[in-house]
Amino acid sequence: MALFAVSIIYHAQVGVQTPTPQNTLHVNGTLQVVKDLNVGGDAKTKGNSGNKGEFLMSNGAGNTPLWRNIESENFLKVIFVGNKTDISPSSGSYTGTGTNPVSTHESYSQTYIYNVSNKIDTGYLTYNSSNGIFTVVKPGFYNIVPYITYDLSLNGNGYTAGTANSYIQKVSPSTLSLAAISTGHGERTLGINHNLSSISFFNAGETFRIRCRYTQSFRLSSGNIHISYLTP
Repeated sequence: MALFAVSIIYHAQVGVQTPTPQNTLHVNGTLQVVKDLNVGGDAKTKGNSGNKGEFLMSNGAGNTPLWRNIESENFLKVIFVGNKTDISPSSGSYTGTGTNPVSTHESYSQTYIYNVSNKIDTGYLTYNSSNGIFTVVKPGFYNIVPYITYDLSLNGNGYTAGTANSYIQKVSPSTLSLAAISTGHGERTLGINHNLSSISFFNAGETFRIRCRYTQSFRLSSGNIHISYLTP
């Protein structure tokens, strides 16, 4: 024991299953921690064991590691995943814009409604599946990525060519298009696919939705959406 103590004092390093320790404590094997893992502190102060859900992040060589949470690291946190698995309307078609002036096109737009909510974190937003409105709960930047499809299979010959317009629309406090796509299509086009993406800042209480319109009569078919929160 005396020789062991001298060895520790002389080398200032302890090796477990290694004769050549490279640090103050060098364990060549597994380490089991039954309770707290404390980092930092000093000879008179207990180290920090962190909070539930936090991870340990290096603070660089020679510095005390830090307990951090995922929201502090500027990640995109997925807060909503939804699917549209039905066709709307359930019978017939929505009326197209035809030759109406652009100023009246909004009245021909339809809201793309996701009838399946696979994941929703209500600490960030809520979703009304009856009208397709998203309401923001937590202020911040939201990444909105919808995939939209149109079905024109009920249209007869001479009634499928036209222009499709899909957009992410802020509804309140004022109506604003956050991202949009327009595509032109020839006769006998039976299906249209649109991908959209927007990163926008929302305050608590503000709302948004996904909107669609077409020159000819149209139906809205299967699609999906995922919404992420950009952590500060």
